[in-house]
Amino acid sequence: MNAVRSTPLIALLLTAAMTAVATAAEVDFAADVAPILRQHCMECHAPGEEQGDISLATISDLANNEFIVAGDADASYLVELISPQNGEPPLMPKDQPALSEQHVQTIRKWINSGANWPNELVLKSASSLDTDWWSLQPRQAVSPPQVHDAPASWRKNPIDAFIYRKLRESGLVPSSMADRPTLIRRAALDLIGLPPAWGDVTEFVTDSRDDDDAFASVVDRLLQSPRYGERWAQHWLDVIRWAETVGFETNLPRPNAWHYRDWIIDSLNADKPYDQFIFEQIAGDTVAQDAALGFLVSGPANLPGQIGRDELAMRQARQDELDEVIRTVGQSLLGLTIDCARCHNHKFDPITQRDYYSMQAIFAGLNYGDRRLRGEQNDRWTARIPEVDQRLQKLESQREQLRDQHRLRPALSSVQTESFEPVEAARVRMRIEATATGAPASLYEFEVYAAGDVGQSINVALATSGAVPSASGFALANQTRHFENLVDGTVDKRQAFPWVHDKEGPAWIQVDIARPVEIDRITWHRGSSLPVSYVIEVQAADSDEWLEVAQTRDRIPSVSDMRSADETELAALSADQIAEIVRNRNQMRAARNERNRLAAGPQVYAASFNDQPTPTWLLRRGDPTQRTEQVAPTIPAVFRQISIGDGDETVADESGVPEVERRLAFAKHLTHPDHPLTARVMVNRIWQHHFGIGLVGTPSDFGKMGALPSHPELLDWLANDFIDHGWSLKHLHRRIVTSQTYRQSSRPRPSALEVDADCRQLWRFPPRRLEAEAIRDSILQVSGKLNLKAGGPGFDFFDQRGGLSDYTGHQTFDESGWRRMIYAHKVRMQAIDIFGAFDCPDGGQMKPRRTRSITPLQSLSLLNSPFANRQAGFFADRIRGLSSSDFNKQVEHAFQIAFSRFPNPEERSLMVTLAREHGLEQVCRAIFNTSEFVFLQ
Repeated sequence: MNAVRSTPLIALLLTAAMTAVATAAEVDFAADVAPILRQHCMECHAPGEEQGDISLATISDLANNEFIVAGDADASYLVELISPQNGEPPLMPKDQPALSEQHVQTIRKWINSGANWPNELVLKSASSLDTDWWSLQPRQAVSPPQVHDAPASWRKNPIDAFIYRKLRESGLVPSSMADRPTLIRRAALDLIGLPPAWGDVTEFVTDSRDDDDAFASVVDRLLQSPRYGERWAQHWLDVIRWAETVGFETNLPRPNAWHYRDWIIDSLNADKPYDQFIFEQIAGDTVAQDAALGFLVSGPANLPGQIGRDELAMRQARQDELDEVIRTVGQSLLGLTIDCARCHNHKFDPITQRDYYSMQAIFAGLNYGDRRLRGEQNDRWTARIPEVDQRLQKLESQREQLRDQHRLRPALSSVQTESFEPVEAARVRMRIEATATGAPASLYEFEVYAAGDVGQSINVALATSGAVPSASGFALANQTRHFENLVDGTVDKRQAFPWVHDKEGPAWIQVDIARPVEIDRITWHRGSSLPVSYVIEVQAADSDEWLEVAQTRDRIPSVSDMRSADETELAALSADQIAEIVRNRNQMRAARNERNRLAAGPQVYAASFNDQPTPTWLLRRGDPTQRTEQVAPTIPAVFRQISIGDGDETVADESGVPEVERRLAFAKHLTHPDHPLTARVMVNRIWQHHFGIGLVGTPSDFGKMGALPSHPELLDWLANDFIDHGWSLKHLHRRIVTSQTYRQSSRPRPSALEVDADCRQLWRFPPRRLEAEAIRDSILQVSGKLNLKAGGPGFDFFDQRGGLSDYTGHQTFDESGWRRMIYAHKVRMQAIDIFGAFDCPDGGQMKPRRTRSITPLQSLSLLNSPFANRQAGFFADRIRGLSSSDFNKQVEHAFQIAFSRFPNPEERSLMVTLAREHGLEQVCRAIFNTSEFVFLQ
């Protein structure tokens, strides 16, 4: 609540140690009143969050009795505040729904009964730092239970002991083991997302070793396959809603985002330890893992050109960008909805609004966009720069010879660099005297470089480095008073506004450098008009004089002279001479483009960072215009309270800590072995994808609105085992997949269904429909057309890679479109034809657990789509290659390839008849539409 009187609300709830006046039925404060105050009042009046300097936490906070008259609710100002008056809504709670009549009457009764408040009771907000919740407790050092009555096979893997004990407690018994063909098909679809080759099935079925050893070899082979990373990377990309377009209204492409997808695949295939996997996605720039930083910017974000240049629009857009980062990090790594505390304290979990902005401060230096991708390719490109420079110098020499020979004026350029002898500068000014067309002066970017080797020197005229721009004027179209667009580092005209002078004629721009530095060149990028006559001046820190370092008066004629020169100069040249000039110009342009490309290096869409971030503010109700106080970068207080590790991971207690140190400390915090959430969350995700649902049914919400674990001791044991084995994901897979629990038959048993219809106790292997990617990949695999090309830019499902207009999906594909579906270019918020019906997420929202609908549209799509029918034809051709005329053999081969088994007599008879009467293509078409083909069982 907020006070509406000038008198402090410190008296709001009474002098509570008063003698009870029992004029009404007694109300228990702790049971009846405290929950009302906690839910409706403590958001604004909890300790540390006191609005109006009013706290309602304890009896000692309430110094006088002005708001409460014990024994007389009608005389109590509190009742007046929460009750409607003269048809008007109540004054409190402010900006929230009014208390129900029942709640008001409860408070009235409490006051009338004496307003008793136990001295030891301290009220906290609904999101107070309550660490009693199970997921915030330290992991327990659990030992597998002793299950002496279990079959011997159920006493080998510790997982089975936990599952068996819970089954017996529920009056259930496990199912028998699945047969070997079923088991290898299950493992292959689960681990690599593809059905096994018939040769692998035969080898496993005929393996003379015991079931444990034979199946362990199968699992090891599947985990070593490069197809494993392609399968499991998609699960991770679902969690963080990764896509290759920006989202929102424009939904333009992110052409270089695919590097992150490939990094995930490679990391999983290499069994990169999960703590390292996390570290590199938070601070990969410190270990030359630039692609990993695609994690932080995986969500949607507006392009700079979509954001208005007024203060409010820029602040709001920045808050939205950082909120996507908090959402990604909080839900994927911690399993907490920290983003829910953006506007107020979390309604359920111990996360305050201050925690949200303190965590935001960790990433306050983050920028969305492309960055250099270091690695072998970058090194090769850098090594080629000297050769291109030599070629460029030769072409420039040829150009000058042609210019002298034909008496041509200097060329005009959209990007111009002026080099000069090194000079110390605190300020740099460009005085523009004329433009090519006489239009107002305009620039996209103004760059000033510290003296040094080209390609190595630093642009010191960046706002992120503390440079401050100014100018003689600006057009209102700029939508800014601060000229940031001159020094914001953005030269992509699709993403930025240019600076434009407010009138024609002379103009100037100036950049004050953060610290005096020796410079030797400037580069400017033209805006809507081209400067042709200008002067570059510098000023030292201790001088009032401007030193001219470059000018174009002696090189550039007047605009009228240039216009007439165009006519006279060209008229005097022959066609061959003009062709020679054009050829030189084109070669120079190509060489410059090549040089610029090599100098920039390979690019990846990933987070980049400012060395010294701007301050982070606690915002009232999340409104970027209502700054209250600066906050320091740190982890949520609940984690500081439970003392993880040695305490060095709290990030900082002041806002001035360098940007990279914030992320390093945060990564160290996340990956500390004692962290209660990190290992639990990931172990649960792995379990979910093996059994269809995690031990915790809400994989990205381990808070109070999430599900409780079905097997809490097993979850802790798995998390401990995960860490003890070097955070190895492949070890975790082996542990789970080789268990008897995983190897059970999926057949239902009526008696068990009555007790546990959802199979949460795992009395059988829970069958489930495959994801869209596995269905499409399996169709291509059995048809013989799967293209196993790995990595690189993806193929297209649509006629465009992004944008606003309607998308038209491709119905058929060539070989490039027969790659695994993870290599498709991912357009955000656009459902894929055919496979979108199988609940394939569109990257608009996080999908830690996909829905698994069963709809007629799915069957109709697989039955009638051009893609499925064409692949059925390829499948039939493949089978004919194995047996050209024998329908029995053809059907047998089809079942072996598609189902990893032989057909039974009834199936054989039906399929042979179908093939004979309607063609083998129809057999293959029917196979694609069977439950057995699209289900994991």
